[in-house]
Amino acid sequence: MMNWFASHGIELAMFLVTLVVTVVGWITEHVSAKRLDAERRNDIDLLTRQVNALQTQAESLREQTDMQRAEYDKPPFSDAEWVTGSIRRVRITGPRRVHVESVSDVSGASYVFRVLTKVPDDFEPTETIEYVSGPGPIEFRWRWADDPDMELRSIRKVAYKPRG
Repeated sequence: MMNWFASHGIELAMFLVTLVVTVVGWITEHVSAKRLDAERRNDIDLLTRQVNALQTQAESLREQTDMQRAEYDKPPFSDAEWVTGSIRRVRITGPRRVHVESVSDVSGASYVFRVLTKVPDDFEPTETIEYVSGPGPIEFRWRWADDPDMELRSIRKVAYKPRG
């Protein structure tokens, strides 16, 4: 046996050193892999939270856009105001120009009705349309001035709402 160690001792020592280095390398690699895996999981968690925050932000922006679109597209006429006598005024509201094709009395009553403002015409926001009317409802046929291909819409407004 001594002869064997004498002739193969260096080979055995080298084998044992190689075995120890391999085991130490595996252990080191395993610890390093666990550390990197934990870092990757933290990165994934951070990215998941960021994606969730961005999705929440996107949903909020969608809701804001929908509300702005609804405001942008809502009928652009205020309630009628009494001016004097039988004269009423409707103000153009909202951010867009409006083309008013016609204003008509739809009450069927025998009141005098006359539009004092030139119609058909385009109106800027805050401009007014004045007319002489009784207490019945008035119909406006209109479209957005920036959309000439849009089908005319109708909206009925009461002749005016008393102040107070």
